[in-house]
Parts: sequence; structure tokens; C-alpha cells
Amino acid sequence: MYRENIAAKSVRFIFVEIIGDFFYFPFWWYTGGVKKSLARMSDTVSQGNQEFGVTIWIKSLFKPMYGQYDWQGRIISFFMRLFQIVVRSMLLLFWTVFSVLVFFIWIFLPLFIILQILFNFGLFEINIL
Repeated sequence: MYRENIAAKSVRFIFVEIIGDFFYFPFWWYTGGVKKSLARMSDTVSQGNQEFGVTIWIKSLFKPMYGQYDWQGRIISFFMRLFQIVVRSMLLLFWTVFSVLVFFIWIFLPLFIILQILFNFGLFEINIL
């Protein structure tokens, strides 16, 4: 049976695990990480659609509310549901825009942090004028 000593395990851990993960991080962030984040954003938008119920309101737009099958009940139900659809669609739009914004912030966050580190150490300068 082959047994490694503690020094060999420590050196392998330092070079392979810690330093290897440090260099692997950008590749993961912009490949698998973006894929997972995009799936999470898509789930968030579909959950928002379920929470606001826009599709259910659209499906029942022409059905009368509370069993009011007379023409007054149908007109009131139509405009009430139309108002609900417009308001809920705007809320879903804001929810979607917020989710997309968070996704793009997640993508550009490491670049921003690296630029801030370089800027604060004086290795990178911005000349505006």
C-alpha cells in the first residue's frame, strides 16, 4: 500500500488546490458560472411570472368574474382583468429588468474588483482631461 507523507500532501494541496483554483476561477466564472447564473436568472423570472400570475389573468380575460354572465358583469370583468394584466405585466417587466441587471453585475463584478485594485495601487490611471 502506497502512503504519502504529510509534506508531500501539503505541497500538493498548496500548488494544485489553492493555486490551481486561483487560476481556474476566471475560467469557471465565465463558463460554468455564467451558465448557472443564467439558469438561476431564468428561474427567477419564471417564478416572478408565477407570483404575479400574468398568464393566468390573460387566459381568463374574457371569462366573467363571480359568475356574472350578464353583459354588465362581462364588461366590468373585462376591464378589471385588463387593468390587472397591465399592472401585473409592468411589475413583471420591472422584475425581469432587475434580474437581468443583477445578472450583468454578477458577470462584471470580478473585472470591476480587479480594476479597483489596480487603480488603488496606482498601477492603472484614468485621465479624464
